[in-house]
Amino acid sequence: MKRNLVPLLGIAFVVAIAATGIFYGLFVGKLRDEEANAAKQTIVVAAKALDRGRQLEAGDVRLSNWAGALPPGSYRKVEDAVGKTVFQPTIENEPITEARTGSDQAQGSKGGVAKGMRAISVRISESNGLMPFLRAGHRVDLQVVNLRGSEPAVRPLLQNAEILSIQGSEGSGPAATPVVNLLVSPKDADRVALADSAAKIRLLLRNQLDEEQGARPAVEFSQAFAGGAPRALAAASVAAAPEGVGRVILDLKIVNARSSFFEDNQSRLTGAPQAAAVRIAALQRGVDSESVMRQQELLSTEKLTAYDQREVTFRAGATWRAANGNACGLRIQFVPRLSANGAIRLRVEPEMTTALGQGSSIRRVMAEVDLVDGQTVALSGFGSGPEATGLLEKLFGGRINGGANRDLLVLVTPRVMAPVVRAGLSVR
Repeated sequence: MKRNLVPLLGIAFVVAIAATGIFYGLFVGKLRDEEANAAKQTIVVAAKALDRGRQLEAGDVRLSNWAGALPPGSYRKVEDAVGKTVFQPTIENEPITEARTGSDQAQGSKGGVAKGMRAISVRISESNGLMPFLRAGHRVDLQVVNLRGSEPAVRPLLQNAEILSIQGSEGSGPAATPVVNLLVSPKDADRVALADSAAKIRLLLRNQLDEEQGARPAVEFSQAFAGGAPRALAAASVAAAPEGVGRVILDLKIVNARSSFFEDNQSRLTGAPQAAAVRIAALQRGVDSESVMRQQELLSTEKLTAYDQREVTFRAGATWRAANGNACGLRIQFVPRLSANGAIRLRVEPEMTTALGQGSSIRRVMAEVDLVDGQTVALSGFGSGPEATGLLEKLFGGRINGGANRDLLVLVTPRVMAPVVRAGLSVR
């Protein structure tokens, strides 16, 4: 029995060796074929270190063998890469890809600059909270906040612009301004450059599927607050006013002024300010309100239409709620009394409501000022010391120039549009 097992074991051993040899031969051959095929893959790489902005020439690149999966957007022929512009610095032997070069196609989301487009850096003001959500390829709208001129306003600047890259921040600390690189047309690049140098730019992140673009009107600063409401009220009064009733336009300027405004302009006043919780004084005839605006910051403007012996109300800046739910803020009521010769007796009733503990406090004052057409009256002293600065921040927070010794100043200039035609209404 044992003698019969020896030949069988020998045969089994020979068969095992043969099977192992066949399997090894097939496996190694396949690996060699894969290595040979991988070695046949060639891509374009940098022949030397390349700086950003260089236009590729034949001597700047070469073909190199590449094993494994090809990098996305890689070039397989040298002539495909020649003529492209390097968008990102590239080291020697690093693959040249579409993401690193500008192309004739719209490759903005991959980091390239499409033909006919421009990359532009934009300083984004007051959009820091949005920066962590931004990625290359996202679509955004741009708003420009114009603080110059008589009426600060926000206007749409660009819609559905593509983010090329997030550059980081300009400066350091709290004053650091985020910088975003955008892909825009040459025409839009000029508009963005002008806005970036002369105004503040805010950024709005869009849904990637939202491609809608439509005309959006500018929004003036006064319209952002309840102060915009009197315009509709005044318009309604125009339609309801009977014929022959005197009409006057009240031109208002809301100013972040020096607390020493009245002392600084004492020679331009008709007299000392009326002693009250709110200081009120008229400027001399012929003294334009613009002439006293130096070293002051214009916050808002408003034009109200008022009628003889009829009240009109203006609300300045924002409103907020006290703990008891009462609305806080500044409202001013005006009642003009017109005469046939154009003289004006203007009753002014400012009312300031502020939070106090768990409730609210109301400070109200009434004064009458005799004026002529185009003469300005100034109101100040709605707060004192730190209270004035806090009041300014609450009413116009986020855009005022801070600092000590500031106060809220209201300049009112009446313009008579239609004097009264009835007798017995002269100013006394």
